[in-house]
Amino acid sequence: MFMSEENKKTECEELIEVSISDDKKQGFIKLEKKEEGCTTFTKEQFMTALNENFIVFGIIESAVEKLAQRPIFNIRIKVAAAEEPVDGEDGFVKLLVKKDSEYKPEYAEAKRVDYKDLNYFQMVKKGQVLCEIVKAKDGIAGTNILGEPIPTQKGKKAFVPAGKNTSLNEDETLLIADCDGIVKFINTININEMLHISKNVDFSTGNINFSGDVTIDGDVSSGFSVKAGGNIIIKGVVEDAKIEAAGNVAIAKGIYGGNSGNIKVGKDLRCNYIENAVLNVGGDITVDYIIDGKITCKGNIILAGTKELIIGGEIQLAGELIAKDIGNDREYPTIIRIIGDKVVDEAELVRLNKKEQKFRLQLEESYEKENQVNGLLLAQEKKNILNRNHDNPAMKQIAGIKKEIDKQVLSLKREIAKTIEERKYVEAKAITNYYGSVSIKRKLYRGTKIYFGDRVFQFEFDALEHCKIYWDNDDIVNGMM
Repeated sequence: MFMSEENKKTECEELIEVSISDDKKQGFIKLEKKEEGCTTFTKEQFMTALNENFIVFGIIESAVEKLAQRPIFNIRIKVAAAEEPVDGEDGFVKLLVKKDSEYKPEYAEAKRVDYKDLNYFQMVKKGQVLCEIVKAKDGIAGTNILGEPIPTQKGKKAFVPAGKNTSLNEDETLLIADCDGIVKFINTININEMLHISKNVDFSTGNINFSGDVTIDGDVSSGFSVKAGGNIIIKGVVEDAKIEAAGNVAIAKGIYGGNSGNIKVGKDLRCNYIENAVLNVGGDITVDYIIDGKITCKGNIILAGTKELIIGGEIQLAGELIAKDIGNDREYPTIIRIIGDKVVDEAELVRLNKKEQKFRLQLEESYEKENQVNGLLLAQEKKNILNRNHDNPAMKQIAGIKKEIDKQVLSLKREIAKTIEERKYVEAKAITNYYGSVSIKRKLYRGTKIYFGDRVFQFEFDALEHCKIYWDNDDIVNGMM
């Protein structure tokens, strides 16, 4: 039977099955195989079939041509593919300063501290770049095989840690310091403005009291004071002066306290030497040597330098003391006290305090009732005198009530006294732990007393060498280093 070219063409087109993936990103052609029918196809037939199924983008012409040249039946052949979107890139910040938790002062070789190198604080100048900001990049949208756009994932904007006294440049790619100061970087970069004194603190400057950080290029002369709400850097000597800082203190040379000098440091102290000075330090102390110092330290005391010795004075600390030598061969009196940490049954104390408070409130109420009853008694007595009535039942009733209230008052006083004694007993049972210790790299001389509470460590030898004195199992232990 003869078939016209047009009929043959229609039959061939009917054997072309076009399918599209659910995400509209891929297109396929499947040729049906019949025992009698069309076995040859043209590229134009395939393109027409794709167009009729709205596939207009991403057609893989090489695949279509190959399929036309060598038809494959009953198998789906991929002939179209979407152009995938390109996701954007997240912005990020390149830090040029360090966080407080990461910044450490630099030490010279052999771990000796250079007290003239005051890089203890992270300092910046006005106009200094604090961080570089790389902006987020937009993505490039894709296109599915139907010619529809495929959205892209935008890059996330970088978090810019802009804080106090910082600003962005015009194109917002740099964060810049607005003033000279010290970096305070926890979550955001803040520049604490600094008071800079380029000479000695003396009669020419007067006493210094500043809310931020203070830098002094010279000495602090006797009789003067420097108080700062932040950190203090002193590039000279502290004489018989008063220093008070909420933050850290770094002194290039040292402290000579004289008679009235007093140093209060909220955090860490770093200096070359301490002589005849009274100090109260909330953090650690790093120093080369201490002579006749009266020191209270809530942290560690590290002797680091060329001498690393302590002679005379009295030192109280909660942490570890590390020195080469303590005392001298002339048995100069030197006292070290390790501050203990009292462990008490807090829950029981809270219970007893609440109990006492309850009894005291009840006692106040009883006193008020007692005053009211005393008023009634006085009024009734006056009434009886006027009426010459000495056997009044109301009087007896009021007297009975007063007697009951007096019993209550007495009972409550006893309960309060008992509760106070119970609290004293709980406090007396408190255990004191001593976490601090004294480590001697070279010699601990006789004449030095090391206290853990009321217990004292003493020895009969001229000196002990390479030892560590610490508290363990309710006793003082002499261990070797």
